[in-house]
Amino acid sequence: MLDIAPGQPDDARGVVGRSRSAGLALHRSRETTGSPLLTPVELAGRVAGLADGARLAVLGLTRDGVGQVLVEAGIGRGALLVAAGEPRSATAVVDGVLDDLADLALARWPDWPDGSAPEVSGPWLKAAATLAASGRRPRFRRAARALEFGQLLRAVDPGSVILVAEVDPASAARAAPVIEALEWCAGHGAACIAALPAVPPDTPPYDRILYGACTVGHPATPAASRFIPARSRAHPASAVERRVEAALAADPELAGLFSGNETVRVAGDGRQPRVDFLCRAHRIVVELDGPEHQAEPKFGEDRHRDYELMVAGYLVLRLTNAQVTDDLQRAIEKIRAVVRLRRTGPGPGATTR
Repeated sequence: MLDIAPGQPDDARGVVGRSRSAGLALHRSRETTGSPLLTPVELAGRVAGLADGARLAVLGLTRDGVGQVLVEAGIGRGALLVAAGEPRSATAVVDGVLDDLADLALARWPDWPDGSAPEVSGPWLKAAATLAASGRRPRFRRAARALEFGQLLRAVDPGSVILVAEVDPASAARAAPVIEALEWCAGHGAACIAALPAVPPDTPPYDRILYGACTVGHPATPAASRFIPARSRAHPASAVERRVEAALAADPELAGLFSGNETVRVAGDGRQPRVDFLCRAHRIVVELDGPEHQAEPKFGEDRHRDYELMVAGYLVLRLTNAQVTDDLQRAIEKIRAVVRLRRTGPGPGATTR
């Protein structure tokens, strides 16, 4: 066990326990009443203001999720995402943190604080500098962990380092070593964040970290952005369509843009035309016409469908089967030109009337 003394008399711990229960009640009240939750921006601001030795539990985010919030916000402080793994004991977790800090300190060598600062240990600095100068990790297994931890923190960032560790909300056995390790690290000067992807039960060991916890809300995403449609394929009976489909899939620029045999929603009598190839991202339709499309009634029907697609915002490119058969690459280049046109708009030589 690590030496993590609360440093408070029994009556003070009782007050903290009662306050912790009140904090949990407030947290649950916020959840049930639907009051606003902390946004990622608000979380970043709160983390940026953490004092050395402060602890914060974040509910609703993984360790990597907290890290992403801090990266996007650019809070101006260094943060170490504590390595995930099987937390065998609090001592093992702390040793892993010390190893990571030693690696970071080695990478920063020789940009370490000098020995003039009162919190810097001269003997440790001299021995660590000797190791770092030879390319070795400044880690001393026989040194007191508290001394080594404090010195490595300052070597990595003279300001302060925030430690972010994920706590398993569903397994008290897995959570306990991580919580104990964070308590030890906070007790020796590091600002610590416990990230819990879900709300844990109000039982040990979670009750030691939930007081003052914040919950991060996530904006609802529309159904359209969460739906993964099935990709349609070229008509199996059309050899020409299958050749174009294969050529598009093999082209680095056009691969993934077009799907075959798709229906398109247009205004009109309710009938939705099915087109040979559709690029929804750039609203492009490619039609491949056989000989039967050169005469009525197909010819007139095609012109009307082109009109409906144009009014709906689609640009239609028609290629004959013969054009594809005679020069497939030229047909693909025509499709490429239309895609580039839709991406960038008319070129500098284009004129309007």
